[in-house]
Order: sequence, then structure tokens, then C-alpha cells
Amino acid sequence: MADEAWQKGQKKREELFGVEGGGRLDVIQKFDDGFAKILNNVCFGDVWSRPGLPIKTRSMLTMASLIALGRFSQLKGHMKGALHVGVTEDEIKEVIIHLSQYAGIPFAVEAIRVFNEVKEGK
Repeated sequence: MADEAWQKGQKKREELFGVEGGGRLDVIQKFDDGFAKILNNVCFGDVWSRPGLPIKTRSMLTMASLIALGRFSQLKGHMKGALHVGVTEDEIKEVIIHLSQYAGIPFAVEAIRVFNEVKEGK
């Protein structure tokens, strides 16, 4: 059963981040294998795999949450994932602009910096 849960999470991560990006939990596994399993199996295998929202919507919600919380290092990976699942650059821009009014201008400016790095391939 654990292998099935791992595969389900792995599949969703690969759908979001691509085969190369989706298979990378090494840093977290080196820190703690149990936590890596929780992240993979619960976050991606259960929550991201629920049928109620399309992956593009989940991706935009995740970016909005990360902007509002000021989690810009994780935002970068999720912006790359968003582009991978078909969220357009214009949609990402609109998420940032919309969040500027709810999370604040400084968070939006930082999100713009991250967005520019993603566009430049950094």
C-alpha cells in the first residue's frame, strides 16, 4: 500500500513539475525520509490529486498562497510548475497583480522578481 501511495504522489509531482523536476525529493529525503513520504503521499498523492479542482487552478492557488505568505524560494518552483501545466505568463502576472491588493505591494514586487528569474531560466 505504501508503494501505491508513493507512486500516486510521484505521478502528480511529475505532472506538475515534469519528469526531471517531479522526481526530486532528495534534499527532503536526506533531511528525513518520513517527512518526504508525508509530503509526497499526502500533499501530492492525496490533496493535489483530488478531483474537485483542475491542476492549473491548484497551481494558481498555490502560487497565490506562497506570495501571500512570502515564501518566495518555493514560489519559484511552483511558477515553473505552473508554466509546465499550461498556466500562461499573463495568468501568472494577473495572480501577482491581484495578490498585490491582498498581500501587499512588497510581496507583489518580490513575486515579480521571482517571475523574472523564472522567465530568464535562472
